[in-house]
Amino acid sequence: MSKLICKSNHPMCPKDAQPGGIHQLPISHLSPTQFAVGKAEVEIKSKRMKHKHKHNPQKLHDYLVVRPVPVVIRGDKFYLVDHHHLVRALHDALHDEMGDKICVLVEVVWNATAVLDDVYFWKTMYERNWVYLYGRDGGGPQPPKNLPKRIKDLEFDAYRSLAWIVRSKQGYTKNDAPFSEFRWADFFRKRVLVDKDVLAGKSSFDDFAFTVDEQGRLELTGDGEEVFEEAMNLVRSSEAHGLPGYIGNR
Repeated sequence: MSKLICKSNHPMCPKDAQPGGIHQLPISHLSPTQFAVGKAEVEIKSKRMKHKHKHNPQKLHDYLVVRPVPVVIRGDKFYLVDHHHLVRALHDALHDEMGDKICVLVEVVWNATAVLDDVYFWKTMYERNWVYLYGRDGGGPQPPKNLPKRIKDLEFDAYRSLAWIVRSKQGYTKNDAPFSEFRWADFFRKRVLVDKDVLAGKSSFDDFAFTVDEQGRLELTGDGEEVFEEAMNLVRSSEAHGLPGYIGNR
């Protein structure tokens, strides 16, 4: 798959690339701008990518080529400012086979190389909703210097998994609000308690609540269904009013 993308007409991304240009870049060169992703979404995307790559690599190429990932350049850094789940899923799907040769298409949204002041740079990134400084447990904000260095270093936030599953089952609508599913994850984090599961040796929702087959189909376990139903009751309640994509009992 990476060979198909790397043989495209788009050049490798130079450090002086300007906004609007489409280039290609190995995913090992991308620096995350958030600490965590949802394991459920990553596993589903990863299994589907792996299946496509095995049975029809052109389909995977076609899927990726219309989804260039947005990047901010600063010096020798290429900051990924969206599509963390997609890129992490691609890494998990193909890294064992292709190592660091996996490429994606990138779209430059800002070249900040001329910005010398760190505080101004990160302030601008924050104001443009291009960085999310809260960890997998919702704690933060953390200093930008603590961000993961590479895509493979992203951690899994169990409540981000729950938020994605709830949305995929029409608990709330997909929307363009910045970090929408992280906001829902924090809403659930404060209300959905899984103490009985932790006491039983199940360390998090990700460990006991769902399975994903080789075709990328997710199935909730019995324990997962219980947590999901609790989350669905919450997402329809007045407590959730004001969160992005809220639909209540409709």
